[in-house]
Amino acid sequence: MSQDLAKCMRATTEALVEAFDGKWSVEEALAPRAAECEHTILPASLGIGKRNNEEWAEHFRGVKDLITEAKMDIDYYLAVPEERRAVCRSSLSATTAVGPYSNVYVWFLTFDDKGEKITSITEMLDGISARDLLVKLKEAGLRNLR
Repeated sequence: MSQDLAKCMRATTEALVEAFDGKWSVEEALAPRAAECEHTILPASLGIGKRNNEEWAEHFRGVKDLITEAKMDIDYYLAVPEERRAVCRSSLSATTAVGPYSNVYVWFLTFDDKGEKITSITEMLDGISARDLLVKLKEAGLRNLR
């Protein structure tokens, strides 16, 4: 496999993570995804499951304005270009409508043949931190739990 594929996969991963750094743009978060991309959020106890791009974007639009001053950093990245797969660990610190929020994410990514688009995302996050935030948002009347 070429170094070009590995570089492209890294750049595509960075584009995905950077969409959560700062303004939380739906368009930027969708840009590195292939049209057929499926996004699974784990742990399953969050009850979110697998979503296509349209379903994911609807969910994201419902939370993006509640999170401000977000900073998402890549802490670890490992790619296997021969399999068009990568894993990335990132950390988020942000301000929300109900106080500070932080979480850690592990992204398992599968790419198209050129490494330019992500065809599958499995996102693992700290479910307790996420659930605590959702409960606080619901209690404040800012979000319905799904």
